Amino acid sequence: MKKIINNWVHIPGLHCGSVTLRDVMTYYGYRWSEAMCFGIGGGLGFYYSIEDSISPSHMIFVRGPAMETTFLSLLGKSTLWKHADESVLDTVKLYLDKDIPVIIQTDIYYLEYYKSSTHFPGHIVSVWGYDDDAKTMFVADNHLEGLQTVPYDDFREGMSSKDPSNPLDNNFIDVNFDKPIRPLTDIIPEAICENARKMLDGCTGGRGESGVHKIKLWSEDLPNWKDAPDWKWCSRFGYQVIKKRGVGGAGFRWIYRDFLLEAEEMIPLLKELKLSRRMEQIGRKWSDIALLLKDISEKESPDTALLSTASKKAFELWELESEFYGAAIEKIKPG
Repeated sequence: MKKIINNWVHIPGLHCGSVTLRDVMTYYGYRWSEAMCFGIGGGLGFYYSIEDSISPSHMIFVRGPAMETTFLSLLGKSTLWKHADESVLDTVKLYLDKDIPVIIQTDIYYLEYYKSSTHFPGHIVSVWGYDDDAKTMFVADNHLEGLQTVPYDDFREGMSSKDPSNPLDNNFIDVNFDKPIRPLTDIIPEAICENARKMLDGCTGGRGESGVHKIKLWSEDLPNWKDAPDWKWCSRFGYQVIKKRGVGGAGFRWIYRDFLLEAEEMIPLLKELKLSRRMEQIGRKWSDIALLLKDISEKESPDTALLSTASKKAFELWELESEFYGAAIEKIKPG
């Protein structure tokens, strides 16, 4: 049997999670931008981990946890990631048979079209169909055009990847909107404050704890990178996750700026607070520190002066982001 949901949607974009949410919302008739979906999900975050048993041993990530489930919750869907057993393939196909798209987490190492030699679990794609004869699933993936084919075995392995950076457990969400959604003018203030609270109070996801305090920890530890055997890869990986890996050039901060620019046209208070302008400044700082990490990674030996400069820049980011989230919570009154 072969099944592809009629009128499936895929609009290529920047980030796997926000592209997937935008595709699903468009399928259900809500033509929101990728930036709007990212902002409603509260996609800003920051993780920092030090673990000698993996490489990079000093690792950063700049997106927050639970963006997809936060997004759906604010839209009135009390949704958590579901976990399937080894029959996950059959479970996903049951929803597709009902014309319900499914969001999954996978590891790009098992997606043949990426030709990746490294693991990256937690990658988000939407599933729109399957072909039993060819034993393939049809998925929509971030910047790629059209639907990609994933062999059944690779589909299973990707969803159950146990890479230590973010072990997966056949995580999926079936997305079915059968009721009208509240106006964006109601949802947006809640979304901004929710993301701000998570950053100030900290929250935990598959990669550990996320929050602004982790930016401060990173700033304090950056000079110690000179002693890491894989200092070069730590620096290069940091540059990549801030600048290159579907993050819009500034650790997702410019995607969030674009969300705020749209929101300011709907909600006068947000324009008065000039939040988009402040996020633009924060994004420039993230871009600068990424390029500095790139320079460090290209040195023959650890450059203590550059690491010290990176440390100071990271501390400035901690201050700026702390001020931004504090102002958002103080000034915006949801509801």
